[in-house]
Amino acid sequence: MTLTLVAAAAIILLAYFIFGISGFGSSIVSVPLLVQLYPLQTVVPLIVVLDLCASFYQGKKSFKQANFKELYWLAPFTLAGMGIGVTLLLDAPKSPLLITLGIFAGLNGVRILVQRNSTTDKTIQQIWSIPFGIIGGIFTALFATGGPIYASYLAMRIHDAGKLRATMTAIIFSLVLLRLILMIITGLLLKTEIALLALFLIPFMAIGVWAGSRAHIGISLNKLKVIYGLILILSGGGLLFREVF
Repeated sequence: MTLTLVAAAAIILLAYFIFGISGFGSSIVSVPLLVQLYPLQTVVPLIVVLDLCASFYQGKKSFKQANFKELYWLAPFTLAGMGIGVTLLLDAPKSPLLITLGIFAGLNGVRILVQRNSTTDKTIQQIWSIPFGIIGGIFTALFATGGPIYASYLAMRIHDAGKLRATMTAIIFSLVLLRLILMIITGLLLKTEIALLALFLIPFMAIGVWAGSRAHIGISLNKLKVIYGLILILSGGGLLFREVF
C-alpha cells in the first residue's frame, strides 16, 4: 500500500466519522485534503460514490423524521446550480477552483468556531431557498461540498435537532443521487481508476460512519463544532498555501 493510499484512507476515515456524528460534513472535510493527493476531477466523482453508500446507511434510520417540504422548495434551484457547477468543473481552470474551495472551507471553519455557542429561533422566509439552493447546487457539483450551505439554510428553518439532522441526511442523499446521474452523463464517473479507488476506500468509509454513529452520543455539540471548525480551517488553509505559494 502506497503512502498516498494510506493518507487517503485516513482522510476518509476522519471525514465519515464526522458524517456519522453530524449527518453531513464528509465532503467539506475530505475534498480539500484529497485534492492534495488526486486531481479534482477524480476526487469529486469518488466522493459521490462514498457519499451514496454513507448517506443510504445513515438515512434509512432517520428519513421518517425528515421535513421533505423543505427539500421540495430547494430542489429546482439546486438543479439549476448543479448545472452551472458541472459546466465549471468540466471547463474552468483548476487553480481558481481550488483557491475558491480553500477560502470556502476556511471561512466555514471560522464561522463555526465563532457561532458555536450561539442559538437562535429566528425563522427565515422560504424565498431564501432560491439563493441557498443555487449556491448550494454550484458547490455540490463543483466540490461535493454543498452540505454546509444547506445546513445554514435549514438551521434557520427547522429548530428541532432531530428533524434538522434527519432533513440534512435526506438532502445529502438526494444530492448524491443527482450528482451520480450528472457524473455518469458527463463521463466523469466512468473511469476505472475511480472505481478501483472507491472500492479500496469504501471499508474505511464504513468504519468511519459506524464509529461516528456510536460516538455522537458522548460528544457535545459544542465540542463537535470546535473539532469540525478546526479541521475546516486547517484543510482550507493548507489548500490555499499549496495553490498560492
